[in-house]
Amino acid sequence: MSVERLSPSTAPVSYDRKAAEYRLLLRSYLQRVRRPPRLEYLLDDIDEYDALLREHAGLGLGAAKVFEIGYGARPYRQMALQSMGVEVEGVDAEQPVLRGTPAELRAAWRVNGPERALKSLLRRVAFDPRERAAFRRLLRARGLTPRLDPARLRVSDAAEVELPAGSLDLVFSEEVFQSVEMSSLERIVPAMAAWLRPGGLALIRPNVFTGITGCLLQEWSRWSVAHPPRGRRSEPWEHLRDDRFSPNTHANRLTRADYRELFAAHFELLEERVKDPGLGRAYYTPEVAAALAGWPEEELFSNCTLFVLRKPA
Repeated sequence: MSVERLSPSTAPVSYDRKAAEYRLLLRSYLQRVRRPPRLEYLLDDIDEYDALLREHAGLGLGAAKVFEIGYGARPYRQMALQSMGVEVEGVDAEQPVLRGTPAELRAAWRVNGPERALKSLLRRVAFDPRERAAFRRLLRARGLTPRLDPARLRVSDAAEVELPAGSLDLVFSEEVFQSVEMSSLERIVPAMAAWLRPGGLALIRPNVFTGITGCLLQEWSRWSVAHPPRGRRSEPWEHLRDDRFSPNTHANRLTRADYRELFAAHFELLEERVKDPGLGRAYYTPEVAAALAGWPEEELFSNCTLFVLRKPA
């Protein structure tokens, strides 16, 4: 598979744009180092999955067979679920660097490309050890022994994954679908439905394009919304207004309504839950509201929206 296809977290933008994005990313990392890592939200997500499974599918995570689409460079949800004894696997388009071994780095260079491989190495050396240690402590505080089996982590385009029909109870994905090409999503969504047993759930939470963070620019990441950088070049909801700046990651630009339409052909849509419905409200001045008059507030304050989907019985 080509590097372009397997590296959705980089984009063909100018070196100046890449440098600007990486400066802001480094700034956010350095600011976080000064604060205790706050990773409880990851376990909150898993508690939410368990509650939704019990409510809508009649079983808890401990009895479920689970698959994650896009476990990411830091597969913490995989670690938590495996530590809980859940039967779980996952797939990601990029090779993770978990131990920093030469073999991992060579695989990351080959699959992810030099830019992503170097970024992963820097983060692995400078920032990840502190965060991973904090997450292990968090798991132990819950009475769990941290575990992560790399053999359960596939590296592939999710559209190419083959799983037995009706073999899963839950498919979940966190902030991944916004970076997947529509042509791949049109294959992934029916594949998810095929993998699930009748009545099984898919919990998909994309960073919806129309929210303030949906542009995927570092200037408007959740961290930057809460901790504004000096001298922003772009405006709030820049991507829905002048759209002058491109992020250094692929964005498919799907709206909340687009996701509904995408899922409707294969699933019952049970719920939509916005993770932080007030995110960006402080920037929604009368002037900004006038510039965005063509967009409903439901779209503008979507940000990370969980679509609770059930395969029809």
